[in-house]
Amino acid sequence: MPLNQPIQKRYHSISEVAKMLDVNPSLLRFWEKQFKQIQPKTNARGKRAYRQEDIDVIRRIYDLVKVQGLTLEGARKAMSARKGEAKERGAQAASAARAASAVATPAVDPAEVAKREEAVSRLKKVRQRLLEARAVVQS
Repeated sequence: MPLNQPIQKRYHSISEVAKMLDVNPSLLRFWEKQFKQIQPKTNARGKRAYRQEDIDVIRRIYDLVKVQGLTLEGARKAMSARKGEAKERGAQAASAARAASAVATPAVDPAEVAKREEAVSRLKKVRQRLLEARAVVQS
């Protein structure tokens, strides 16, 4: 089953989606009843038109049920947990952005920067002398 197959069309019929996943159209209709995340558009005659988002959800359900072997209830819980995680990640990102914008940038004193650079330079020289002394002792 090609789960990563690129999709070119905007809408797909139920038979096209079933063929992509190598399942019966009746299984897709059943999953529509079992998973509220699958909501294909329907035309006036009631024919289903699946968007890319619908197909992605169906592929995720296929993976959970057919590949990983979860029950429908387990797959429902996994799908709702994934939705909750996405909401939580979005809330955390928004909170972090607010916090970052609220933090003021401290003023940098050029004299202090020069002192620190000089100290780093001295420490590097001391480290080099210690490495040389260790090499003499070990030989």
